[in-house]
Amino acid sequence: MDPECMTWQDIEKAVEALAITIREEYDPDAIVGIARGGLIPAVRLSHLLNDLLMRVIHVRYYENVDETKEKPEIFWSDVGKMKGKVLMVDDVADTGNTLEVVMDHLKDRIEGELKICTIAYKPTSKIEPDYYVYETEKWIVFPWEEAPVEKKVKETRQ
Repeated sequence: MDPECMTWQDIEKAVEALAITIREEYDPDAIVGIARGGLIPAVRLSHLLNDLLMRVIHVRYYENVDETKEKPEIFWSDVGKMKGKVLMVDDVADTGNTLEVVMDHLKDRIEGELKICTIAYKPTSKIEPDYYVYETEKWIVFPWEEAPVEKKVKETRQ
């Protein structure tokens, strides 16, 4: 199966659409971005939702494209006690395992309501996000995951 390759324009349109819906339906007080894939959408959502307070949780799960650890591990977290409505943001709900581990980590740290937002959702995920734009069964390649861009050499004119 060919991967689904997202462009920066796809992501910007998706995040803008998510921001409109989330502002109307939820209006969160803070965002928790899941590193690494969820950081870019989390930062962008924070800006679009009036520069919301943002916290980060770094989770390690994938070793390679098709190789995972036994279970996701929280590598680092700056989430202390939080009150109000919190929006947890990741790039994709794939297996749902990462979302599940992060939700468990947050359950005693949040006094209020927690909702989940991803750019994409796979129906095989054990957790369906409250907010997402794309639904697919394909492997997704986000623009921030592309191979490094080769340095362009400036052509000299003669």
